[in-house]
Amino acid sequence: MNKHLRYLPISDVVEGMVLGAPLALAEHGITNFTLPAGHELTETSIRQIAMRHGEFLCIVEDDPRSDEEREADLFQHKARLDRIFSQANLEHPALDGLYRAVLAYRSL
Repeated sequence: MNKHLRYLPISDVVEGMVLGAPLALAEHGITNFTLPAGHELTETSIRQIAMRHGEFLCIVEDDPRSDEEREADLFQHKARLDRIFSQANLEHPALDGLYRAVLAYRSL
């Protein structure tokens, strides 16, 4: 089955979910807590994240959509993004980079 990433607030995270990206929490610019991508969350790790003021986590989960549904969703996301950026000069590297980054994020 295909997987996809979701960003969830800490209040929605439950034991057994799996991190889709590494987690690094810092206080005063010093990293004080890290977990690798693929880490299965436990009650203890969720509590530690909350105590260190972690707000959102990237979670990997099964994607129940078919290939056709994923392709249709991506087409809709791209069409919406094209409308949003319709007045932007995508020859400007920063704007083009932003457009590509948002499109890549929406295709996850």
